[in-house]
Amino acid sequence: MKFPDFNLTGQVSLVTGAARGLGRAISLALAHSGSDVALGLRDINSAGTLVKEIESMGRKALPLQMDVTHLDQIFRTVEQAAAHFGRLDILVNNAGIAPENLAEIIRKPTSTPRSPSISKAHSSPARPRDAS
Repeated sequence: MKFPDFNLTGQVSLVTGAARGLGRAISLALAHSGSDVALGLRDINSAGTLVKEIESMGRKALPLQMDVTHLDQIFRTVEQAAAHFGRLDILVNNAGIAPENLAEIIRKPTSTPRSPSISKAHSSPARPRDAS
């Protein structure tokens, strides 16, 4: 992987959504540039090889449980990262949340086993019509 060329030696970063995709790539780029990295992970077990990859660059990595839909986890992660590294210099707010997609919502049958398990016609794309 080719990394950008900038110097963050001695800096400490926190990356949300660090387990995969852009968050993973950003975490690796920051480490390659000299930053130690706190990894905000929706599932603490999802880091895979990321910690070892960062450490192989001579940097420190700290995986932390951080589901951004839970405010208490956000505060706890920031506190844990700052306590572990002594400070935070960089925040990459990569994790995102989105509203539910009504087209993907599946309802349980309401009357008989033969009733449809997906929502009936919608009165608008944003609000499903009452099935009763």
